[in-house]
Amino acid sequence: MARAAKHRHAVEGGYARGEETRARIVTAALRTFGERGFEAASTRDIATKAGVNAPALQYYFDNKEGVYLACVEYIIACVWGFMSEVATEAEQALAAKASDAELIEKFCAVQGKLAEFMFTIKDSEDWRLFMSRLQSGEGPPAGFQLIYQHVSSRMTKVLGGIVGRLLGRPADDEETLIRTTIVSGQLHVFAVARKSVLARLNWDRVDASRLELLKRILIEHTAVLLQAMVKTRDAASRSHGKRPVARVKRKRVAGAA
Repeated sequence: MARAAKHRHAVEGGYARGEETRARIVTAALRTFGERGFEAASTRDIATKAGVNAPALQYYFDNKEGVYLACVEYIIACVWGFMSEVATEAEQALAAKASDAELIEKFCAVQGKLAEFMFTIKDSEDWRLFMSRLQSGEGPPAGFQLIYQHVSSRMTKVLGGIVGRLLGRPADDEETLIRTTIVSGQLHVFAVARKSVLARLNWDRVDASRLELLKRILIEHTAVLLQAMVKTRDAASRSHGKRPVARVKRKRVAGAA
């Protein structure tokens, strides 16, 4: 089980001041861990960038791993602050056995929101470097466990559930999970090879109009792939002599019991 970072608030000067100091340390740590990696980064460097003395880090976080886990917790909170609404709507559609078209719409909404998150979050370059190192296996294992438990597994469950429904396969089936990873991973190239992608597009940055173009294409591609899964499922059903079940919500007729 991943160990959560220690949270201390009360310091001389009051609660608000303590929270501001803690936030400043986390921001500096995100940048330092991203630039240097966990092993090379020192608590002294982090403290200097945060404008605090070294004992302050020990007070708030115990040690370097505590600072690192606080960075991960901060990322988790930001992700769900941005993504929770569309993720919850997708979960509800899945639980309600919504139609194929509705499930595709919810999956695409998640993709579009992820694109917004990727290009509008503050200090995105620091996040990108930090997360690239975490995903490559650097840093304390507890950091990856926190991200996996609180972000990756929940997103995989809902998106894999949608793909499984569209394929007519179990949500935890290997083929379902591979297809889910491929479809939902279309944005990853913009994270791991952003500089190359921007150079190829002759873009200096992703502004609001470019983000809208990216989202439109991403959603179009995602919808086509998911619709193809439905066709494959229905064709397989027909070949086995089964009539495909149309999952369309029945409208309530006024006056009906």
